[in-house]
Amino acid sequence: MPESAARKRKLRDSEPNPSINKGGRPKRQKIGNDAHSSHTPRTSALATTTGKTPRNNLTAFDWLSVYAYMDSHPKATQNQIINHFTTLKTGALIFTQGTLSRKRQIAEREKIEARAKATPNGLSLKRDRIVTRPDVERALVLWTKRMEAKGEIYNIDMLIQKRKEFDDAFKVPDAERLPGNGWIQSFCRGYNIAFQRLHGEAGSVDPAAAHAEQDRVCKILLDYAPRDRFNFDETGLYIFAPPDRGIAASQMRGKKSSKYHITIGLACNADGSEKLAPIFIGKPKAPRCFKKEGTPEANDIEYHNNASAWMTKEIFEGWLRALDIQMRFARRHICLLVDNFSGHYVDYTPSNVKLVFFRPNLTSYVQPCDAGVIRCFKALYRRNFCRSALRRDAGGFSNIYELSLIGAMCMADKAWKSVTAATIQHCWKHAGLQP
Repeated sequence: MPESAARKRKLRDSEPNPSINKGGRPKRQKIGNDAHSSHTPRTSALATTTGKTPRNNLTAFDWLSVYAYMDSHPKATQNQIINHFTTLKTGALIFTQGTLSRKRQIAEREKIEARAKATPNGLSLKRDRIVTRPDVERALVLWTKRMEAKGEIYNIDMLIQKRKEFDDAFKVPDAERLPGNGWIQSFCRGYNIAFQRLHGEAGSVDPAAAHAEQDRVCKILLDYAPRDRFNFDETGLYIFAPPDRGIAASQMRGKKSSKYHITIGLACNADGSEKLAPIFIGKPKAPRCFKKEGTPEANDIEYHNNASAWMTKEIFEGWLRALDIQMRFARRHICLLVDNFSGHYVDYTPSNVKLVFFRPNLTSYVQPCDAGVIRCFKALYRRNFCRSALRRDAGGFSNIYELSLIGAMCMADKAWKSVTAATIQHCWKHAGLQP
């Protein structure tokens, strides 16, 4: 490097301060008991690590904090109040004496208190929201609350159309109507409305019926220790599907995703001390990979096949017989919770395994495996699948996501063994079947 270029480079005196922006301005910090909560009021508090005092408008939450301090210290002067909030360890609130003199007036205080109560997000606002038609907005808010109370979700198009209907119902003149969707962001921010993605099927369950089912099953489980309470459930897994989302510097073209799937049966007990070996059900009877990489029996894997790659009465009965024999030799009596799938109703009556069937349409609410165990298992499988792609990429393979059936089953078996006891215990508790 030339000596002239070395002189021009500015040396760093110390490590960068994470609370200071590049321009020297302190970053905003959240204060409060739950700074990461989306419902925590925003604040304009600044870090006190710099001597600079930039001007910044305060939120309604900040001014209410100032008013509370003034009420508790009635003899404090304006300078004392300013100095107190400038030196707060949780974050400095910067305002001038003139601003404080104006804001402490009764009219201004009432205005800020009204702003804080106007909307659920009013504490985070720095100025009043301009609403052209409060009656229309109020009707729209009541409609959103009614939709959420019914357990229904709505989108932007529905929100825009509903506003048009309220405009027509209230006979709002064209000059006072809000065209387009520019008002959506302000409306959603004011009432803490955010994009949500629906997960699972618990929203279709009657809560009263779910609580009654929890009580019924808990009474049965009282006769069994946590290590003797088991839950069995099946799930489908697209074992060859590559990730459909990720990160890149530019827009990437999508690729055809593999639709090949298998069924996996998983069983675990309530305290997480036992995870029974999974059952794998696929379509091919003897694919070529079994000859090249070893049979399922050689890899200690239980594999079955049928045309639909799904659980059948014969497969479940064979698995149940083997489990009953295992418990008979161990001199244990266990309770096995299963859903009311027709394939679970078998002619065999086990002696050491008590089958308890969940009532219809309630498994998404009360079944422990549906409460997060299967979700954790699939996440661990995807992690192993992506790490396998990294190894194939380092080996120079063109298709880094290529995998054999026996390799995928071994990977899934490893993922199942990686599910922790703490995760299983939490899911049983979340399902309401454990204290």
